Amino acid sequence: MSIRLSFDDGPGPSTPPLLDVLHAASCEATFFLLGQNLAGALDVAARMAREGHRLGNHTHSHARPGALPDDVLIDEIEATDALIREAYRRAGVPAPDAIPLRLPYGLMPQDNRAGVLARLQREHTGWTAILDDWQRPAPSPQALCDAMCAHVDASAAQHRDVLFCMHDGSRHGEARPNTVEAVRLFLNLRD
Repeated sequence: MSIRLSFDDGPGPSTPPLLDVLHAASCEATFFLLGQNLAGALDVAARMAREGHRLGNHTHSHARPGALPDDVLIDEIEATDALIREAYRRAGVPAPDAIPLRLPYGLMPQDNRAGVLARLQREHTGWTAILDDWQRPAPSPQALCDAMCAHVDASAAQHRDVLFCMHDGSRHGEARPNTVEAVRLFLNLRD
């Protein structure tokens, strides 16, 4: 069974401390980056790439399903891909042939964005558990860690891999200190 971490909506103010926690635990993650946040934080994204993390595309603006015409969504995805490739270039790390993509809010049933993915020949990266760390106020670090442990235990009983979706930023630039501490607690338990 594999346990993987992924983080959406960054880079944000909590991303550097989260990178410190991941580095201390020798843990690699996937970061699904918002183009609007990435444009001013290419140095942070380059650090992610240098430290072995995967950079993924979370669109430019985090628009809700159906909020953007297909052509605008395609432009957002392509512009964010270009920023991600620039971050890899700055890191001196080759960009992968296929950049992972996670649509904001996930891929819904009868989601019109599925057609965009088909046009772009892109797969969607989902998750096995999305945590409430994006809520205001966020759950406590211990509550988040407990939810992670419960999901791992349930998945292990079913022999299923785990892919957590957490948040290191937001489209509003919010910090996520509870997420950073929850990940630290969780990784310390996994040692």
